[in-house]
Amino acid sequence: MIHVQQISVGEHDILIKVGGVLDAETVEVLNDVCSINLAKGNKVTVDFDSVLHITREGRRFVQEMTSRVHVKSLPEFMKADSEMS
Repeated sequence: MIHVQQISVGEHDILIKVGGVLDAETVEVLNDVCSINLAKGNKVTVDFDSVLHITREGRRFVQEMTSRVHVKSLPEFMKADSEMS
């Protein structure tokens, strides 16, 4: 289960706060929210502060999305993964 909260922090700036578990099913939800905002020309920041667990599919998605959005509060285990890549 995932919790996604979208907050407007400026005219074209969106903060997306994510909580819960990021897995194969919930990746689709987060991808949709990000894609809709990017298509509107918004700058998107995704805050992972409340994420409890990220599966392999979730990790792959996070690594791919960093080219499209700004990532905030990435869990330590994901930072280690990105340093290894």
